[in-house]
Amino acid sequence: MIRILNVFILAVLLGGCASFYEVKANKPVIPYVKPVVIEHNFDISGRFNVKQPYQSSYGNFTWTKQGDSEVLNFQTPIGQTIAQIVIESGIPTLNKDGDTYTGDDFNKIMKTNLGFVMPMSNLHYWMQGVPVSDTPITANLNDGFVQLGWKVEYLQWQDKNHPQIIQCSKDNLVIKLLIEW
Repeated sequence: MIRILNVFILAVLLGGCASFYEVKANKPVIPYVKPVVIEHNFDISGRFNVKQPYQSSYGNFTWTKQGDSEVLNFQTPIGQTIAQIVIESGIPTLNKDGDTYTGDDFNKIMKTNLGFVMPMSNLHYWMQGVPVSDTPITANLNDGFVQLGWKVEYLQWQDKNHPQIIQCSKDNLVIKLLIEW
């Protein structure tokens, strides 16, 4: 009896997780409107899903930005930290499996150690609903924009200044974030 109850609870929990990862923009599109307020310091958490043709990763994240300091933790669905990106005064560092990586080509470091490249220089703007300033937008979309080769789509909003689900894609990489403000 307890085993059946545990299987039922696990199925409900996994079903709740799957619903986020399958969010599509097939419901009526809310036209993208640039938020009027952005936060230069924040402490957010949420879930992530990274899809590539040969690999898919998902889990939770926490991200704290205070001045020139940022800490982004990637965690398994049950909360174990699997990687951490720390940015201090513009210098990024990746911590994974007890090792620390830093260098001039941080995208290469991420690709080698995480299996994907996250647009760290831009993502803190995009996840707040705004494009990077002084950088051209190459296409306007009904639900976002294209900038620096990344298609940035806002699938759901918490309110007019806070996206709740954002999807960034480039080439064969799709990064989806569910943000809890």
